[in-house]
Amino acid sequence: MIQVVGHKNPDSDSICSALVGAELLKARGLEAKAVRQGELNRETQHILQQAGVDQPEMCEGVAGEKIWLVDYSDLAQAPDDVAEAEIVGIVDHHRLGDVMTVNPLEAWIWPVGCTCTIMFNLFKMEETEITRPLATLMMSAILSDTVGFASPTCTQKDKDAVAELAPLAGVEDLDLFIKELLIAKTDIAGLSAAELVEKDLKAYPFKERDVVVGQIELATLEQVDSMIDELNADLQRRCDEDGLAMAALMLTDITTSTTRLLYKGEWNETLDTHAKDGVLTMENTLSRKKQGWPWLQTVLA
Repeated sequence: MIQVVGHKNPDSDSICSALVGAELLKARGLEAKAVRQGELNRETQHILQQAGVDQPEMCEGVAGEKIWLVDYSDLAQAPDDVAEAEIVGIVDHHRLGDVMTVNPLEAWIWPVGCTCTIMFNLFKMEETEITRPLATLMMSAILSDTVGFASPTCTQKDKDAVAELAPLAGVEDLDLFIKELLIAKTDIAGLSAAELVEKDLKAYPFKERDVVVGQIELATLEQVDSMIDELNADLQRRCDEDGLAMAALMLTDITTSTTRLLYKGEWNETLDTHAKDGVLTMENTLSRKKQGWPWLQTVLA
């Protein structure tokens, strides 16, 4: 049995690519199942409902198991006992992380906007049937990760994949589909500060220290105006409890491509020089992968 597992604090691509990846392996005649490392966010719940697909079961550990990593290759985002597992596959659209393997493995790492874009091409290459549920999962993940094609991470391969997947998913009005997806994506009503920070939080090793960078995608920054103090307090708590050099949170208005960066930790002073009146604003910034985290690495180096 191969467990197909996305990263901690899973986003839609992480969950969808795990589900799709498990079906690809089954089509090869292998035993496989998708598992998740956390609860589903509201957008992902919306996608699975649209696809008519059940959520993956919770990952209870991978020690002694064969696993596929999807949507990441950093050990900090893997199951805690990953060192005791055999990684036999990676499908990802981020930078190559610090994963090391004992044996050769299957690895597909492409500079595209979404892991599901790679999955779609694997299905085509292997001439494997793409059912309506699978098409819905892949198309939704691509539109989510590229913010409806608006993100700088979006490539022609992502657009081509959606163009082919839409009819397979039975979607005739793509604009309406995207609108409903982004409404679910930016729904944060009733979530606590800790839940918001945890919603899409990734860990990165940097300069021999640990850093976490989260992101909340919003319809407007006003959605979190009343929670700034609570969000900052939660970031500071994480630094204190986990010994982090920095905990940062990108508050991203997806309609204007404007990001306000909250940050706490030992490296505050370096970032303070880029703030104005105590507020660090990043213009034309939608992507953590291609814009936010690379900028932070440059500034903190």
